[in-house]
Amino acid sequence: MVTLSTTRLLQKSSFKKSLPSGDSSITVVIPCLNEEGNLERLLLNIEETFENMGFSLPVLVVDDGSTDNSYKILKKMSEEYDYLRIIRHPQRRGVTEVWKTALDDVQTDWIFWGQADLESDIRTDLPLLLEACIPGVDAVAGWRQKRGDGKILASKLANTTCSLLFGLNIHDMNWIKLVRRDLLLTLPVETITHRYLLAVLAAQGYNVTEVLTPWHPRHSGTSKFGKKRLLTSAIDFVKLWWWFQTKGRLLNQRQEKRIDSSINYPGVVLQEIV
Repeated sequence: MVTLSTTRLLQKSSFKKSLPSGDSSITVVIPCLNEEGNLERLLLNIEETFENMGFSLPVLVVDDGSTDNSYKILKKMSEEYDYLRIIRHPQRRGVTEVWKTALDDVQTDWIFWGQADLESDIRTDLPLLLEACIPGVDAVAGWRQKRGDGKILASKLANTTCSLLFGLNIHDMNWIKLVRRDLLLTLPVETITHRYLLAVLAAQGYNVTEVLTPWHPRHSGTSKFGKKRLLTSAIDFVKLWWWFQTKGRLLNQRQEKRIDSSINYPGVVLQEIV
């Protein structure tokens, strides 16, 4: 549990807001596949982030069948950082299965979905998403600025399509995000896939917002997603649309949404921390 006083916490926090109970509201989840050149710097950045905020959060790294030294490095670092836990898939299963593993394991109200390639800098991005997560917001997405990975056109097409069909009014649905875990537990993640989680939540009437976040070139290694991703994304979208019109039909009807008072909204000071 957080032991810093509210005054001291607000002085140290870069975004001047705090969690009512830092180690019981959010888990940082990071997928990892052959990122041995990035992991030490990633953990240093996470450590610096927690020092700036004045509290730490549980961190779960899901190694998705890495064939390099990623798992060995993670195991070693888990001995140094007591907030770090590792789950390893013996073989590569894909990002959607990483989400399913995280949802089965995590018990906190919220999941912050990060990146191991350092294209997202958690030192800036985590505070930005936390600050945007106010009561009434159900998910916050990062919107990559000055993106230079050559995938802007494909991303814009996918986001525009989801905006027209699902009412998702954000620009970057498949990037870092902060989302209520309980909402995802009701969804068939294997059908929706990781790409369209926010689109379905928006179609259900939940409030999905976004914040501008800087994009950084990959620090080490190469992207695990190539041109084949365009085809798989299109196939996944067709499957999603069919599910949404059949089994997910009732989710099309927006219902009166109740904000659960038990949900801890991390961007707001709800009680004094002692």
